[in-house]
Amino acid sequence: MSWNAHDRRVAKNDRRAIGRMLLDHLRFLQSVINGVTDPVLVIGTDMRVKLINQAARDFPVPRSKSGKFAENSHCYRVLFGREQACDKDGRECPLMEVLETGKAVTVSQIVTLQSGELRHYEVFASPLWGGNDELLGIIEILRDVTERELAAEVLKKSHDELERRVEERTLELQKANKALRLEIDERRWAEDQLIQSLEQAELVYSVIPSAIFTVDLNRNITSWNKKAESVTGYREEEVLGKPCSIFALHPCTKKGCGVYSDKVRKPILSRVCEIRTKDGRIRIISKNADLLRDADGKVIGAVESFEDITVQQDVDRQLRTERDKFRGILSALDQGMHIVNRDYVIEYQNEILRRIFGDKIGEKCYEVYKQRDKPCEVCRMHAAIERNDIQRTEEIMSDRRHYEQSYVPFADVDGQTKALILLRDVTEEKMYRAETMRAGQLASIGELAAGVAHEINNPINGIINYAQVLLDDSSQVSLEGEAVNPVQREMLDRIIKEGERIAYIVRNLLFFARQREEEAEVVAIEAIVHDSLSLIKHQLQKDGVIIRTDIPEGLPAVRVYPQQLQQVFLNLLSNARYALNQRYPGRDPGKKVEIRCRAVQDPGRVLVRTEITDYGTGIPPELLSQIFEPFFSSKKPGEGTGLGLSISAGLVRDFHGALRVESELGEHTTMIVDLPAHEE
Repeated sequence: MSWNAHDRRVAKNDRRAIGRMLLDHLRFLQSVINGVTDPVLVIGTDMRVKLINQAARDFPVPRSKSGKFAENSHCYRVLFGREQACDKDGRECPLMEVLETGKAVTVSQIVTLQSGELRHYEVFASPLWGGNDELLGIIEILRDVTERELAAEVLKKSHDELERRVEERTLELQKANKALRLEIDERRWAEDQLIQSLEQAELVYSVIPSAIFTVDLNRNITSWNKKAESVTGYREEEVLGKPCSIFALHPCTKKGCGVYSDKVRKPILSRVCEIRTKDGRIRIISKNADLLRDADGKVIGAVESFEDITVQQDVDRQLRTERDKFRGILSALDQGMHIVNRDYVIEYQNEILRRIFGDKIGEKCYEVYKQRDKPCEVCRMHAAIERNDIQRTEEIMSDRRHYEQSYVPFADVDGQTKALILLRDVTEEKMYRAETMRAGQLASIGELAAGVAHEINNPINGIINYAQVLLDDSSQVSLEGEAVNPVQREMLDRIIKEGERIAYIVRNLLFFARQREEEAEVVAIEAIVHDSLSLIKHQLQKDGVIIRTDIPEGLPAVRVYPQQLQQVFLNLLSNARYALNQRYPGRDPGKKVEIRCRAVQDPGRVLVRTEITDYGTGIPPELLSQIFEPFFSSKKPGEGTGLGLSISAGLVRDFHGALRVESELGEHTTMIVDLPAHEE
């Protein structure tokens, strides 16, 4: 096995390992968010859902008849079954608030379920930042707080009822001076009612699923429920009468919750902060707070409730970490990635393909890749899904560049089998390989020409010398007065001329094939044209092509690499010969190629223009803009590499000139080479 074969095998195994790693990361990321029992969504700035967990998919809101929604649906359709954005419906939109503030927010939403039941939800929205501090969207987490709202309402009603009854009882006691017995009985009755209300309030207070505590005006804790004990680890007897800063990571004197501040809007909802538990652990909580007032509206304290959201924050960090890892791997590999479903719809694309094709999420792959209006005849994506194996190919995309493609099937979280498509631009690699192959071919031609030069030149020189001797002998005979056969002299002259022509062609072939570092030279354009014709003239004449040249004397010289310019003319003449043979398979008066050279004035400089016109098939108008692209060829398979005109155009550009084309289908094609005239 050659080293090149070994390298290819290693690279192939590396790509497979990386592909498996990417799939593992993708599955792990989806498994993490599916493990969260609350609905979790990743929403882009365009309000479209980019990632969603199973709890969100099962969210019981009214949907379409099928009960399903598109993966790229708007968030307000997925979550609430609405037809327009929340802010247009008079509701708070967490995405808009995050876009305005750049910070995490929490809003309350009342949602109508499929059963018709109204439920209260807290929507916690956290910004999702890109690698260059670009806001990509948000992560939303929904929490059902209906029971908590009901409990708070019951608690408030009980408190108000208690205050009302105490006030009524006080007024009654003031007016009941004449009925002492009745007053005593009514007082006992009021006390019983008060005790009953307090017991009910305490029961609700203890069973509410949120941690709740109250403080007086000095921020000393006056009540503490069981949920607060389980979250913080502090028992009620350990905190009663002590300031609430006992479990605050940052005491209120530094950051402050603002519950007693006139500058802070009440109620305070879903403020994210940190606490320290009794055993020293740091927990992240989302808290609500409001003031407590007596019957006269006087502030007598405050009530706070909070929930432990540490796990949610950890999930958020894990999602960001896995996303960044996955993005980093693909960027390091310089691989573009699309995820395509069975319906040919692109569901995801990474930044590399976004730069190449633009934002194509939701469009068909065959429209993006090939600009087709229907699927490809041979679909690698469906082959990968149906056979459950990786499909690889190499094709030219709509941007006229070569891409190495890998189609990897995988099972998505929605249960559908989809294809992960990896694309790598190999255009430059193919061009380099083609140039290397051409250099090798030229080297082989040079070696072959050098090997046979001696075998050809020696006999040719001998033929020329012998013919010259015979010609000299015939001239000597003529001086002696003997008759000279004119046919014989003409044949000898012709033998000498043809021999010299063969020697000239061999020298030009050696010069063209020689591999050496060329120096730019100041040359006459007619010399390069004649040298090029000497190499291909025999083939043109053999095919019956009529050659006409119009090269006036006194044209300005040009400074070029002669061998490279000769390569350009040979390629253009070869293309002209191909087009003429396509139109005229045999000999025909119209089967001709014309070469014209002239000086033209360009703004600021003089150009030497060479026009090579063939009266062959011509070029279709829709292909004129593509003929200079690498690997584009209108010839039949195996008859052209698609590199000739691309390389020729590059060589002419190196001479600070231009190569362009004018053509009329079925009539003619003119290739125009403009080169700047050399100035001393």
